[in-house]
Amino acid sequence: MRNTVLATAVAATLALAAPQAFAQAKGSATKAEVQAIEAQMKALAERLNKLEASNTQLQSENDQLKAVVDRREAEIDYLKSQTRELREEGAVASSEISKVKGADWATKLKGRGDFRYRHEMIESERVVSGQAEDAADRTRHRIRARLGFDYKVTDTLKGTLLFATGGDDPRSSNQTLGSSATRKSIGLDMAYVDWKFMDGANLVLGKQPHPYFRPGQSMFYDGDWNPEGGAVKFDRGMFFGTGYGWWLTEQFNSNPAGENNDSNLFGAQLGMKFALLGGETVLAAHYFDCGACQDNSPLYANNGNGNTTYTVGTSTTQLLRYDYEILQLSAQMGTTLFEQPFTFWADYAQNMASDVEYDTAYGVGVVLGKASNAKTWEAGVGYQSIDKDALFAQIIDSDFGDGKTDSEGWFLKGGYAPVKNVTLNATYFINTLNKDVGVELDYNRLQLDINYKF
Repeated sequence: MRNTVLATAVAATLALAAPQAFAQAKGSATKAEVQAIEAQMKALAERLNKLEASNTQLQSENDQLKAVVDRREAEIDYLKSQTRELREEGAVASSEISKVKGADWATKLKGRGDFRYRHEMIESERVVSGQAEDAADRTRHRIRARLGFDYKVTDTLKGTLLFATGGDDPRSSNQTLGSSATRKSIGLDMAYVDWKFMDGANLVLGKQPHPYFRPGQSMFYDGDWNPEGGAVKFDRGMFFGTGYGWWLTEQFNSNPAGENNDSNLFGAQLGMKFALLGGETVLAAHYFDCGACQDNSPLYANNGNGNTTYTVGTSTTQLLRYDYEILQLSAQMGTTLFEQPFTFWADYAQNMASDVEYDTAYGVGVVLGKASNAKTWEAGVGYQSIDKDALFAQIIDSDFGDGKTDSEGWFLKGGYAPVKNVTLNATYFINTLNKDVGVELDYNRLQLDINYKF
């Protein structure tokens, strides 16, 4: 722009001065001088033309650069706008992904639980001067509450966490009401993972439900006892089975030369199931050995629960006198009677360890109906006899025979479901304690329950 103004000013000056110069030249200058001036003017005009042309080119380039800059600025504004939109879309997408992940996580977790209120009455006898006499009757109210979560890790791996009332008693999650309305204990009832490592076969690790088949209403094992360790289960066609190892105690001996006798249960069960008489029949054989139990104390609350025990010196620790190598045979046959499910079951066990005198247990019973859906019912009756050292008493049912071996007798069961997930149950035990050793005592126990599942 500055060159254009300069060229214009020079041209104007020359235009104004030229006529006067020519007039003076004609009057006083020679022809040669005039020609020289004309040549200079011509050269100056050519230079001016070049400057004008250069200025025009520069102006054109400047316009082009300005257009490029304008386009770049427009592109930058567009990119900024696109970036803002992408950020907003990204935020929305991230929120949606989080929701999807949350929903996906929720689908892998399933909660469950139950609550039971029980009214219980116990009539029993005691030994006075070597004779059986009536003991004071006992009435109590008890609750059981359990809450758990089953979770899916992968398509072949799942797990369970279950919490329950009852404190640390391994055979009971009941909590007796009373003690001036004190707060009740809640503990870890189950915590295990279940890996399906091949079709029909699973590996289970942790605190888990016992994996073996139990016929009908047999009370050789307590349903609340959840063993700790590992188990391998299989179920293929008509055959099933399990092998397991449970840890009962863990001991630490501060003397490096000493021996740590950790008590355990190792066993296996094999069985088969097949159709018969319009129902399913199941047969099973089960064997387990209580390792490091003899002359040891794998006992809860230092109580042998009927098994033969002894003490050493002034110690009050109860030690088991015998080993427990249990062979168990179980059978269950299902069919239909009066248009209701009907089950007959039988259980037999013997302690194969040497030198055991009272070594046999058996149970038989029938169940008619099944209280599950609304307006359904069930009724059962059974008889059971357990010699003093026939079974490892730490895991037998805690209600029959006051939770002890060396007992026998009947039990009657009934149930009715007024609506789905609510069941009314009644159980009556008519038992004899100390059937093998000591003074025989009557023991009767009535339980009235209302159960809620959710």
